[in-house]
Amino acid sequence: MSKISLDTCISRGAVFMVAVILFACGRTPDGIIPEKKMQKVTIDMQLAEAMINMDPASYPTSAERRTLYQTVFRKHQLTEAEYDSSMIWYGKHLDQYMRICNLALADIKAQMDAVGDIKPDIAPTSNADSLDIWIFRKYYEFSPLSLSNRVIFDLQPDEPYSSGSAFVLRWQVWGLTPNMKKPVEAHLKAYQGDTAVTVKSTVGRDGPHEIYLKTIPAKRVNRVYGYIRLNTADTAFHKIYLDDFSLMKYRYGSPAIAALDSIHTTGSVEN
Repeated sequence: MSKISLDTCISRGAVFMVAVILFACGRTPDGIIPEKKMQKVTIDMQLAEAMINMDPASYPTSAERRTLYQTVFRKHQLTEAEYDSSMIWYGKHLDQYMRICNLALADIKAQMDAVGDIKPDIAPTSNADSLDIWIFRKYYEFSPLSLSNRVIFDLQPDEPYSSGSAFVLRWQVWGLTPNMKKPVEAHLKAYQGDTAVTVKSTVGRDGPHEIYLKTIPAKRVNRVYGYIRLNTADTAFHKIYLDDFSLMKYRYGSPAIAALDSIHTTGSVEN
């Protein structure tokens, strides 16, 4: 064999070996979730963990948390046993697993950056009789395959809202079906020092909705928190759309509060 042909063979052999090494690094055995799919599963598991940490009252038992994880497995057409086996395998191949985690975290960050919500610490304040303090997205979409079928908001202004402020959360819902029983729950809460006032409501029909919260007159309001969430036990739907959000703050004593009092309950007080 000539020197040129020998060099060519060596060069081709080196390329082949590099290709084999690269292929082996990204390969998983049969029965183990492949890297690309594992990245998507990891993203949804991270979202599930975030949901539990953000709203632990909704997942007080291990059975309820497991139900949420099962939603991830169904979405990706996996069994819990397949996921557990894959985690054991990746635990023995940490370089691959860390690469997956890093890509998953980068993907989550990109999604968060794309949302572009304004941070709660710059929530608007004003002495006006009425003010829309909603600073988040106006449109949301609920899907049977989504883990985050909820709208969560948390407003903590630099300067507390005036004592006795009243709040009205308004939005529209489209896509509910007649066989859904209490499919959407709305929750609005205002914190006034060591006191919290809260009100809840359920939504069972398409169209505009609102929830009204009146605080106690003696204390200023330093935080307004709430959520609208889908009852995940009822998944008989295609997609649900929520839009046209506003969160009106009314100053204590304004005529609007008297009108709202006549048609709404005002909420319960927690100490």
